[in-house]
Amino acid sequence: MPAEDFRRAIDMLAGLGVFHMALGGGEALERSDFFELASYVRDSGIVPNLTTNGLLMTRETAQRCRMFGQVNVSIDGDHLVGEAGRGPDGLGGGVRAVDLLLEAGVRVGLNFVVTRQNFEQLPDVFGFAGERGLADVEFLRLKPSGRGKLDYFERRLTPAQNREFYPIIRRLSGECDVPAKIDCSFVPMFCWHAPDKALMEQFSVYGCEAGNVLLGVRSDGRVAGCSFLSGEESIFDLQRLWNGSELFSRLRAWPDRAPEPCRSCDYLDICKGGCRAVAEVVAGDRYAPDPECPFLDGEHSPVQGGPKQ
Repeated sequence: MPAEDFRRAIDMLAGLGVFHMALGGGEALERSDFFELASYVRDSGIVPNLTTNGLLMTRETAQRCRMFGQVNVSIDGDHLVGEAGRGPDGLGGGVRAVDLLLEAGVRVGLNFVVTRQNFEQLPDVFGFAGERGLADVEFLRLKPSGRGKLDYFERRLTPAQNREFYPIIRRLSGECDVPAKIDCSFVPMFCWHAPDKALMEQFSVYGCEAGNVLLGVRSDGRVAGCSFLSGEESIFDLQRLWNGSELFSRLRAWPDRAPEPCRSCDYLDICKGGCRAVAEVVAGDRYAPDPECPFLDGEHSPVQGGPKQ
């Protein structure tokens, strides 16, 4: 998107009351005018955050990142094993970026995509974040979107790992004193353990919010319910689309016509049937219940009144 169009889109979004924008990619820092555009976002009254792989991070770039509310570095668990105590020149690009950003006084978090292969490295992720005093770690579920489609079925979590995920990160978060966050697609795995609904709402732990409180906008201006769903409409039509799009309306209204077993689940209003991107590829229907929800693995029934373990 040309810079002029980007600024025009920001003006429109600010006028609609958007207050936060997550800038990512691809790799956002590859764009030569990125910081000028990010400054425009900030000057428009919208808080910009950045997600980066860190490979292009320098001390000068880290200083410029002070404009963001937070910078999250996407990092691979393999890069964290045995890195403690080593100098910046010996670290992987993402780890080095974390240290440069901390040196510049930037609020830093980690993004970690959890897969079958790196599940056992969760302690290393928490240990690294605690050692560096990072703001938080956000755990992202692998989605069958983009390159994630290529080997999704070999890398997605096993049913057992899906059920183990919540108690493991809860324990590690407490032991390492590191706040843990999840993306909305992990909410079915949390609900399996029957957490307190009032606490979930207090901490804004919700399932799919695609087309409701968030949107995904690609670099060419195409807009979708979230960044893992496809969409061909233009961001410049958002004022018309927001209340007039059949796609957005159907995403928002999913709980109202949820099929079983979701309809009988006590967490329907919070979970909202899990991830639409996963359902689209794995179940062949964007509006099907998330087929990887622990309640749908053939052995368990929906939560009704308490834990089923």
